[in-house]
Amino acid sequence: MRIAILEVDPAERSATGVRGRAMAEYLRGRGHDVAVLHPPAGFLERFSRTRFSFKARALRRLSGRKTLPHLWDAMSEVLRKQIRRGGFDVVIGRGQNVAYSLVGMGGLVRILDLPNVEFLENYYSSNPNLVEVDETFLKEQDVLREVDHILVPHPLLARLISEAFPHVGGLERKVVNVRIGAEPASRQAQFAWPPRIVYAGSYYYFQDPYLLSLLSGSSPFPIDCYGSRDPNRGFLPTRLQYKGYLPTADFLADYQFGLITVSQDRLRRYSPTTKMSYYLMHGLPVLFPEWMREGYDHPECAVPYTEESFASVVRESSERPTWERLAAAAREAARALAWEDTLAPIARLVEAPRSLD
Repeated sequence: MRIAILEVDPAERSATGVRGRAMAEYLRGRGHDVAVLHPPAGFLERFSRTRFSFKARALRRLSGRKTLPHLWDAMSEVLRKQIRRGGFDVVIGRGQNVAYSLVGMGGLVRILDLPNVEFLENYYSSNPNLVEVDETFLKEQDVLREVDHILVPHPLLARLISEAFPHVGGLERKVVNVRIGAEPASRQAQFAWPPRIVYAGSYYYFQDPYLLSLLSGSSPFPIDCYGSRDPNRGFLPTRLQYKGYLPTADFLADYQFGLITVSQDRLRRYSPTTKMSYYLMHGLPVLFPEWMREGYDHPECAVPYTEESFASVVRESSERPTWERLAAAAREAARALAWEDTLAPIARLVEAPRSLD
């Protein structure tokens, strides 16, 4: 089978990028011819400059458009040419932004790997332009209508897209659950006193660096933060202990707890987090905010907290018998999170696509 995987950036360092590379390698390992298609280097930067140029603004006024040029239109123009040249049987769009290029394209199996609800991402961002949110909603709706299958990383997100797109018929039949996996860990966390807490990941508004800062100030034990950029800003009430970026996740085994912070908006309450799989794979008990629904999937090894209860939750969970019980449950939960297991539903779609239409 000749398969194309559409990416914005195939070298993306986040866990989302790791999922895309794991998907490509998994399918190649099953004998498929896999090509990764993406916009050329510098495309996003050039588009951003062009979008806000005087020419773009003047054309918008002359044409009567309510919004500036949309990134999805620009990317689809580039990606459609690559798809048509490739002679593919199956195309997997890794996100609605690149999967928009599949709208109106027939003769192949079209699969969307949906990481989140894009228009809600825009809606909950700082100072959203509601006209542009609406344009993204309409484009996202078109993608969901046209693709043959929709991969979601958690059933909670499947529920959310049904709620967010009530006028797209047959969504439930298209949805396939493909959980977020992780590479098997070379080392496992061990009990230590005092315990060490790690936060690994990005620091955008929805991961709530302000909450992370508040927890750092109230925590009885230090919280070390890793990621691709220093999250410290002057408005944070407590300075974060930023340790930099590491290319592998092996360092997680040096800690005793993995911390998750997310905002309380509806999108984040119903969204899965990539951190969960990585923490569990290294045998780390997980501390998650009580409003994040995914945490309750793992009651034996994930402990909910609030801003007020965080310090006491950490102290109670740090007692050796309790910690060892949580860590053993984390290792057990991780047994189902290897990429070979989590990506298996994709093989069933790709290798028998016509029978699933």
